[in-house]
Amino acid sequence: MNRVVVAVAVIVLGTVGYAVIMLSNTQSPPPITALAKQSSNARNLLSDKIIPNTDLPPDGTRSLFDHLVAQNDGLPYPFAKLIALLREQNPAGLDPVTLLIPNGRSLLKGQADNAHPRLVVAADYDGNNTPVGLGKATRGALFLGFVENANEIEVVSYNEAAGRFEYQLVQNYCKGCVPRIVYARRAICLTCHQGTTPIFSQRPWNETNGQEATAAAILAARGDNKPYHGVAISQPLANAERFDQLTDIGNFYHVSQRLWIDGCGPDGNECRRQMVLLALQYSDNPGGFDAASSDANRLRELQALSFPKEGIGVPESDLQNRDPIGEKQGFKGWLRSLITRDFKLGEGAKDNEDLSAFEKLPPLRAELDPLSIRSPKQNLRANDIDGVYGLARFFTESDSKTLAEHNGNSSAKLLAKVRALPPEVFAAKPFSRVAMMQVLTGKSFEYCCIKTDEMSPPVASGVPPLAIKYHPELQPFADYCFACHRGNPAKRLNFMAGDTEQAVLDSIKKKTEIRDALDWERYAKTDKASKLMPPRDSAQYHAFEEAGAVGEKTREKMREFVPGMFSF
Repeated sequence: MNRVVVAVAVIVLGTVGYAVIMLSNTQSPPPITALAKQSSNARNLLSDKIIPNTDLPPDGTRSLFDHLVAQNDGLPYPFAKLIALLREQNPAGLDPVTLLIPNGRSLLKGQADNAHPRLVVAADYDGNNTPVGLGKATRGALFLGFVENANEIEVVSYNEAAGRFEYQLVQNYCKGCVPRIVYARRAICLTCHQGTTPIFSQRPWNETNGQEATAAAILAARGDNKPYHGVAISQPLANAERFDQLTDIGNFYHVSQRLWIDGCGPDGNECRRQMVLLALQYSDNPGGFDAASSDANRLRELQALSFPKEGIGVPESDLQNRDPIGEKQGFKGWLRSLITRDFKLGEGAKDNEDLSAFEKLPPLRAELDPLSIRSPKQNLRANDIDGVYGLARFFTESDSKTLAEHNGNSSAKLLAKVRALPPEVFAAKPFSRVAMMQVLTGKSFEYCCIKTDEMSPPVASGVPPLAIKYHPELQPFADYCFACHRGNPAKRLNFMAGDTEQAVLDSIKKKTEIRDALDWERYAKTDKASKLMPPRDSAQYHAFEEAGAVGEKTREKMREFVPGMFSF
């Protein structure tokens, strides 16, 4: 009997040893806390100086997400309304690309499960140009990730004026809460987003509800087939494929900026001019574009003068496919269960700053872990003209029509205009589709997402929210008004901003319209009804209603606090 026990023990120990070897055949990445401390500007490249990796956006620039929120008077809640906003912005009236990921790899993976999966959203439309303005370009430029149990939305969106992606968080995004839109610590984000761009998994996208097994697991956990925050439980695999394509588009925005700046060098204005010439030729006739033409070879010659010797890498934005359900099945799944543990919902990071808690979660295999350093997809050299295709992608289909209209439908006339532009147009600065469209048409086209003079200052992650200690009269405004009027990217709506209680109080007292905006009884059935606050479709309004007589008394106290100047 003892021999049998010993034999079994040897087998089990041997099996476990084999499992350890099998599951540890690649080196694990360093801890995220160590990775986040590494300098992202160590390369000392020209593009790093022109497009810095600062947490806050460069002065005078903002993210596409900030502009979207500011132009729609605030952040919609709940999340389904934010999805609806993107649908309304789409000229075709189509939904953005949406997916559910119950067992993913984000910093907030410990807060998601089959019953409360992470929602990821990608905008997928380009607006139509008008005689006075350029349509909004969102393809590959706006991504959201919402985890309900963390009350947080992670945002990756492009900054047209700065030529880079911004990383933001919507914190405290929940019913009855005061959400805060902040810029995240960029170094933390870049531990996974190593190319400073969006990332996503590869085919067949088993993590997502595009796969039947994952959708079935979500359905079983939730107990019904109702959409989750506006996202269907079951999605076609085409959604995952399109999401992947959009992240690839966004990934090459960064490469295009590097080719534009580093590939041509600090004095490479003529190189950049040549790149634009070819990009317009390609946009006009992709099928007939000749990559061996004299114009293309001229670009190669100009690039050879300044192109980095080490080349320009195309970041690997595709993570290896992971199959969380399959990982638990079969012999390998059993072996893995011997040396790993399942974590319970609520373990791990509660937000994107909680790195120590994140590191306590069971690690992923190195080849699946987004923290593992990924080699570039490709290393471009001076002989490559991929910058041409990258620049062409910045222009929308509507842009091509606008350029044709302004040049008599003559591509030769348009190219002649490019050749005649002054050299300073092609200086070493971020490439901007909007700026280039303006010089190519000679018109000062308006664009939704450039000007920041009517926007409130950006807020960095880690800046604490206002703590009300000395002025309790502020609490009702915090409960019912801060959600829209404190931290709003639109300056005109951000009138409850301030670093101290007294500063906020002073700001409120100056906004005399508040007194009448809270006078529901007087203006409910008049032409002023639309100006009453909070908006009738908001959670704050419903909270007032549910409070009944107490809510009425609260409104009256708020009104008495603000002097009336009959300006309503």
